[in-house]
Amino acid sequence: MVKLYVTCGFIGSGKTTFAKELAKQKKAFRFSMDEWMIPLYGEHMERDVFDARLNTLQGLFKQSALQLAELDVPVILDFGLWKQEDRMAIARWAEQNQLELSILYLDVDFEECKKRALARNEQTNGDAYQMTPEMLELFWSWFEPPKPDEPHVTFISER
Repeated sequence: MVKLYVTCGFIGSGKTTFAKELAKQKKAFRFSMDEWMIPLYGEHMERDVFDARLNTLQGLFKQSALQLAELDVPVILDFGLWKQEDRMAIARWAEQNQLELSILYLDVDFEECKKRALARNEQTNGDAYQMTPEMLELFWSWFEPPKPDEPHVTFISER
């Protein structure tokens, strides 16, 4: 059974950095949402447009993951999985497609995520969205951290 790794965590928690390291370690193919969204669609857009584009890319990444699985290549989906229902949906999809799922939750508190995201604004080379403190506060209100008993979830402490 081919391994599917999916990152979970808030903005600035280190998901993409972690996914890059994991890809080297596991010889896995990595799909990073921001690394595709920004070059294809640019920075900020209306929420409904963003969500539609996000869904399109997630679908394409999942189709590609299945093709890679046929070649016995592990896959990393750097998605974020902010909602429990999203984590449950990816678990159902992985099971239906006979993929061994590991959801890797980067458990970093809000203040540290905020500090990192704002610092990243100064260093970004177009592969991460620019964030304001107000945006981070709003997005944090939408974030549902995994519970310790959620299936397939491994907690990774602050890095």
